[in-house]
Amino acid sequence: MERFHLLALAGAVAVFLFGMELLCTGLGALSRDRLRHCLMQAAPSVWHATALGAAVTALVQSSSAVTVVLVGLAAGGALTPEQAAGLIAGANIGTCTTAFFIHIGLHAGWMGVFHGIEPLLALAVLLPVLLRRHCPPILSIGAGLAALLTGMAHMQDALAPLSDSPLFARLLAQCASPLSGLLAGTIITAILQSSSACIALLQTISSSGMLSLGSVVPVILGQNIGTCVTALLASLRAGRAARQTALLHLLFNVIGAAAVFPLLLIIRQICPAWLSIPADSAAIAWVHLACNLAAAGIFLPLRRVILAHMTQNSPPQTREAA
Repeated sequence: MERFHLLALAGAVAVFLFGMELLCTGLGALSRDRLRHCLMQAAPSVWHATALGAAVTALVQSSSAVTVVLVGLAAGGALTPEQAAGLIAGANIGTCTTAFFIHIGLHAGWMGVFHGIEPLLALAVLLPVLLRRHCPPILSIGAGLAALLTGMAHMQDALAPLSDSPLFARLLAQCASPLSGLLAGTIITAILQSSSACIALLQTISSSGMLSLGSVVPVILGQNIGTCVTALLASLRAGRAARQTALLHLLFNVIGAAAVFPLLLIIRQICPAWLSIPADSAAIAWVHLACNLAAAGIFLPLRRVILAHMTQNSPPQTREAA
């Protein structure tokens, strides 16, 4: 029975990822030219660039998609390193809106519509159209949103019986320590290639009351690092500027984890009761936002030092071309 529910959970996550992909594809198709134009015209002020990156990512609902576009623009010389730093910080802040949308969806009364088999059958019927290269963006957005909500609903259904499972309890216990939670968040997000799916899974599990703030924070820090894999892979063959942009994305999240993680360990020693507070989906969304704001507060003032160090240690362009 546990295996059945684990398979059901895996299927629900797959439907969620499919919905996220459809939603991002549809939104991207509607705003692809405007998206590139907005990012290319990022204001000289790094703070304006940060606000622009946050707004664009909140609209597109995918920090991975935005950072991949940034990598491409940096490779073409359309972005300065200063602009890229601000846009990356904004993209990481803007992606936090997804967690708030998931929280609203998990507690909405109309979510009962997506718990049945009917939405899955409707998606199966539409699948040949949705997979077409020239699928209408509006249809892709609508079907993506429906698939995303269906995946969330079925994740709830699959996790409900697992919350009483000794195996599931042992798995959560193994991720209770800060270091193991950090590694779990990093690995799961790197495999799923979606921080939104990791956050959604975390928020869905929280409905069982088995998660505390102390167990949630390391996973969130880990998934922030794991989501950098997409941009790093996109930059491998895209030139020095693209690799520097992807590295900035990684450094942003590593700096955030390096700042918050020691604080978490200190609180764990001084006042462990704070970390024992149960974490619900709203708390997870707010913690996600707080971690990324803390990372931005440290990364942006240090951006010039980081950029100068990266420029100083990068090989000459002629050597790369050779």
